Amino acid sequence: MRKKRWFSRSGLKALVKKLVRVDDSPGRIARGVAIGVFWGILPTFGFAILFSLPTAVFLRANKFSAILGTFVANPFTTPFIYAFEYKIGELILRTTPLPFSWSLFRLENLLNVGRSLLVGSFLLTTGTTIITYFLTFRIILGYRRRKSLKATSSKMTRRL
Repeated sequence: MRKKRWFSRSGLKALVKKLVRVDDSPGRIARGVAIGVFWGILPTFGFAILFSLPTAVFLRANKFSAILGTFVANPFTTPFIYAFEYKIGELILRTTPLPFSWSLFRLENLLNVGRSLLVGSFLLTTGTTIITYFLTFRIILGYRRRKSLKATSSKMTRRL
């Protein structure tokens, strides 16, 4: 039997199943995932888990789901996320794109890039976090309802 990879479709499905089976309220689980996504999308450069755990404790969210939420940003997705955040910030701040050259590494240009990245990341993070919370909450509720309906229907058929 082959081992499932976390980035495969079956691995992702197994991860979602683990998440919805966590013994906690749907609100706490969804809050944890949203916290993890929040810190995962912000340019924390690898420290998302370290920031998400205290935030999950402070906001009384599920810590396991907060850790899982941070994995939205990984070595495969982070370059695209950061580029998208930079582009959003560039559009909001109406800055001109900087060509990739050695002049990019001047302090003034680095500050402009950083400012665009931060503005874009806060906008993207805010929207994504809200969507993640409600989507996760609905997925967990739907899963638990289906599970409950299956359990009651199997009890009814056993009685007959």
